[in-house]
Amino acid sequence: MPRAPRCRAVRALLRDRYRQVLPLATFVRRLGPEDRRLVRRGDPVAFRALVAQCLVCVPWDAQPPPAAPSFRQVGCLRGLQSGPPRWWWRGWGRTYLRPQRLRSPLPQVSCLKELVARVVQRLCERGARNVLAFGFALLDGARGGPPVAFTTSVRSYLPNTVTDTLRGSGAWGLLLRRVGDDVLTHLLARCALYLLVPPSCAYQVCGPPLYDLCTAAAARPTRRAGGTRTGLGLTRQAGNGGDGEAGGPRELPAKGVRRRRGGAGGRPPPAKKPRHGLEPERGTEGQAPGAHLGRAPGRSDSDPRVMTPTRAATEAKSQEGNVPRTRRPFPLVGGEGGVRSPSWRPSHPQGEPGPRAWAETKQFLYCSGSKERLRRSFLLCSLPPSLAGAQRLVETIFLGSKPRPPGVPRRMRRLPARYWRMRPLFRELLENHVRCPYGALLRAHCPLPASTTPAGSGDQESPGVGARSGERPAATPEGDAGSRRLVQLLRQHSSPWQVYGLLRACLRRLVPAGLWGSRHNERRFLRNVKKLLSLGKHGKLSPQELTWKMKVQDCAWLRGSPGARCVPAAEHRLREAVLARFLCWLMGAYVVEVLRAFFYVTETTFQKNRLFFFRKRVWSQLQSVGIRQHLERVQLRELSEADVRRLQEDRPALPTSKLRFVPKPSGLRPIVNMGDVVGAGKSHRDRKVQHLTSQVKTLFAVLNYERLRRPGLLGASVLGMDDIYRAWQAFVLPLRARGPVAPLYFVKVDVAGAYDALPQDRLAEVIANVIRPHENSYCVRQYAVVQRTARGHVRKSFKRHVSTFTDLQPYMRQFVERLQAAGSLRDAVVIEQSCSLNEAGGSLFKLFLRLVHNHVVRIGGRSYVQCQGVPQGSILSTLLCSFCYGDMENELFPGIQRDGVLLRFVDDFLLVTPHLPRAKAFLRTLVHGVPEYGCLANLQKTVVNFPVEDSGLGGAAPLQLPAHCLFPWCGLLLDTRTLEVRCDHSSYAGTSIRASLTFKQGFKPGRNMRRKLLAVLRLKCHGLFLDLQGALPRAAWGGWAPDRADIPRFHACVLQLPFNQPVGRNPSFFLRVISDTSSRCHALLRARNAGMSLGAKGASGPFPSEAAQWLCLHAFLLKLARHRVTYSCLLGALRTGRRGWSARRPFVSRLVARARLCRRLPRATLAALEAAADPALTADFKTILD
Repeated sequence: MPRAPRCRAVRALLRDRYRQVLPLATFVRRLGPEDRRLVRRGDPVAFRALVAQCLVCVPWDAQPPPAAPSFRQVGCLRGLQSGPPRWWWRGWGRTYLRPQRLRSPLPQVSCLKELVARVVQRLCERGARNVLAFGFALLDGARGGPPVAFTTSVRSYLPNTVTDTLRGSGAWGLLLRRVGDDVLTHLLARCALYLLVPPSCAYQVCGPPLYDLCTAAAARPTRRAGGTRTGLGLTRQAGNGGDGEAGGPRELPAKGVRRRRGGAGGRPPPAKKPRHGLEPERGTEGQAPGAHLGRAPGRSDSDPRVMTPTRAATEAKSQEGNVPRTRRPFPLVGGEGGVRSPSWRPSHPQGEPGPRAWAETKQFLYCSGSKERLRRSFLLCSLPPSLAGAQRLVETIFLGSKPRPPGVPRRMRRLPARYWRMRPLFRELLENHVRCPYGALLRAHCPLPASTTPAGSGDQESPGVGARSGERPAATPEGDAGSRRLVQLLRQHSSPWQVYGLLRACLRRLVPAGLWGSRHNERRFLRNVKKLLSLGKHGKLSPQELTWKMKVQDCAWLRGSPGARCVPAAEHRLREAVLARFLCWLMGAYVVEVLRAFFYVTETTFQKNRLFFFRKRVWSQLQSVGIRQHLERVQLRELSEADVRRLQEDRPALPTSKLRFVPKPSGLRPIVNMGDVVGAGKSHRDRKVQHLTSQVKTLFAVLNYERLRRPGLLGASVLGMDDIYRAWQAFVLPLRARGPVAPLYFVKVDVAGAYDALPQDRLAEVIANVIRPHENSYCVRQYAVVQRTARGHVRKSFKRHVSTFTDLQPYMRQFVERLQAAGSLRDAVVIEQSCSLNEAGGSLFKLFLRLVHNHVVRIGGRSYVQCQGVPQGSILSTLLCSFCYGDMENELFPGIQRDGVLLRFVDDFLLVTPHLPRAKAFLRTLVHGVPEYGCLANLQKTVVNFPVEDSGLGGAAPLQLPAHCLFPWCGLLLDTRTLEVRCDHSSYAGTSIRASLTFKQGFKPGRNMRRKLLAVLRLKCHGLFLDLQGALPRAAWGGWAPDRADIPRFHACVLQLPFNQPVGRNPSFFLRVISDTSSRCHALLRARNAGMSLGAKGASGPFPSEAAQWLCLHAFLLKLARHRVTYSCLLGALRTGRRGWSARRPFVSRLVARARLCRRLPRATLAALEAAADPALTADFKTILD
């Protein structure tokens, strides 16, 4: 038998997702006779390869194999020996019986096609998700037709190449004859089969799709010390009822399962008294933490009142930035006297607080509406200020009870004594909410200029309601829709400090002093409110941060009994959980609701992730001005009600877009979100949207296929840094090889309103030439790729592969081999989702025409059809614009790249040519405009490096730079003389680097910070900047240095670490991050210049590693020296290598101090580095705000 492929990464991935992963021969050997072999002498090569490459994966919840497989459709197995049974496998509390060895051959009754059809029909009837049944469905009245052969009620709506290959394969037919019906049916219906494809991949044949198992992997049991199992994140706890199988519901043993006494399924007798102590919890690898799992070591160990973090507070103490094993800071604890075992039941036991949610900034983004008032459906507004209302509030906050709509009868539940005593405090909270003057507080803390507030209007003074029902925002004065009015309104946003003042005033009026317990707890929560407002667009505030340093003992309302002095550990943890639940509700429900009620929160184009708070009255005026300008600039036709009804009846469903605006420094940018369908009700909206999205993705894949097959269709388009690098290198290297470079003329042109100005008729002609609807037919295969990263994370991606019948790979094995040969696939599992063998170009072109000509935009409650341009929110927009302008370049500028280069990134043109007349002609053509393609230059963004006569451009003149300069284009700086490329950091000028940085802190924020910085560094250190081919002047070394924004990014990450982590607590970790940054920079430099010697002994060579380290350390020192208080413990080590602080924390690193590097580098090299680095770096750091 041929040797099985290794595919170690694939095997490791499967072993992590299944109970057992066995070769097919091993699986069958455990069922069959000892003297029988699955592979025999003389078997076909295909059958031998199938047995060698097939893996049988047993799911965690799989039923045991047939105890007595008959290998027939009906009947029992012949030839069983008598005697005691023998074990097949054992584990996880179950023991599966193994049938005895067989004496007689294994008869086979069904043919392979019958068996596969029978399995597919059973899967469809059960509604099971199985790769084998993809593309099959049960017959219904609306979709009739003949059933699939050998089935009674199954139809095939999409080809399934894996199933078709299986039922027509001779190797699988021989396998059926060897193992029989029962075993192969069990393999196809109850197990998952994978076929290995050398050298390193596999594809799935049957079983639940692997990507579904990856999403639910947290719920499966995991191994731990002692032979028991536990769910991820849940730990075994001693309690009043013993420990079952944590991580899964209790169930009765199935047939053939034998429970062992004292195993995982046993239950000890109930304790006579409640146990107040906690057994030391164990992590996933058996490490036992301390008794109080919510606290870090330190002073708080002796003070039970202070709640401290478990992960981030201790992470910086480890040399690798790691923390102790994952623990649960507040485990689910039960009644008043003991600890409950963890359960997967959706409802929470009585007395047990529900799960706590993260407070996220996305919860209060883009809340439209002009009325500044709380929603009447808000929980506090819908409850009466009485004990009954307080009880419903307590049930909602602590017990996870969902509020019911008014008029629905509600049965009062009996509360535990702890929550029953809370009712007076929460009744006081409801009374405070009724008396709170939200309108007056809003006017006091976030006032508006007199010109904005309409005369005679006033904010609503009644509590909890907001603005009066008859109040309307002030109308924009007629004739004042110009840019000055727009800029004036944009400046009227409320600062985060003003918004914080409003929230602080509301919270102090709302929350009774008894709920805070002490001023310390109140100040801690207000500090978290301030932090929430300062987070970016993707910011989150974890429950651990909300409860950090909160004093539980100060809150008398958390006590289980009024006079208890001794607080057991279980009781203290229950109090922590109850307080955490209240704080999470207060932040995630009340604070978020106040922000949603009074402010429109959005990001901007110039501050990226930073949030701006506009009062809704101001934003309604801004939106009305923006809508008016958008209607004037874009050709829109309003739809009547009859048109809307007609569009609702059309099939397929049409997309409708919602318009929103993002502030710019001097205006508003319209953003179109295509996420809805015209006429789709709530029940069918998701299905219609998914179908339409799938069709659009197929069209996008086909256009990309034609782009790759015929690159000339795109003209000079570049779709990313890799394309720019290839085109620029192809232009620069021959030019340098010819000798001295002649003067070059640069022209940069930006098209005004590119997406909105494309003529739809001309665009249709261009796309018809691309797709050729009357000639082409495409084969589209949808598949998923599951890979395991080097750090153990599972990555899933869903892709489409387009081909024609000339290059079609019909079988999955050929397809996977082709992907591996192309270099786009390695160490992955491929799951085919569907395969359409006849996607007609005509149907795709009709879909394109409907998307363009019937694009519906919802603006202000009205529906419009866009008569010109393409929707900006679609994935097709960039590609359509590139095809259109590529056709224009092929028509108007066929020979312009002779001796030069023309690049275009969507709508930004760049021409570099040694011929001045050609450059002027190109500029003149685009400034005058090309109406056939809707192309007109925006002179405010047009730049040249040569003098231009105003008369030739109609009296207008673009920006003129010197002949030798750093020419800006699309975030790059091009040296007009040396043709070197640098990164343009001007976009960071005057802004905080924190506004462009987001990283998920998670449970290990230090580790995530290091990964984020290195990942961004890898993106910034592109080959376009690190290519050393040709002479690299030493003056350009300062432009190479690690990305200049990476050092301020390091400082921003340090400031964002949770729990106020000081650098001095773990300086070795931060020094290691700096050392890794230096080594990663030089490693990327070597990778981008493979085959080139960069350094030699004595720090010589074009770019030795010592020079890279010096540049990196010098850049860090320039930045960190401006924050001496924060980084005082790092500056000495970076300058001289002094490590006086390392007596307690020894640090061994590859980091070499700058003083040592200065002694290693030659004097000439060091002088050139200092001259090149100091001016550029200092100027960049001064423009970036902290």
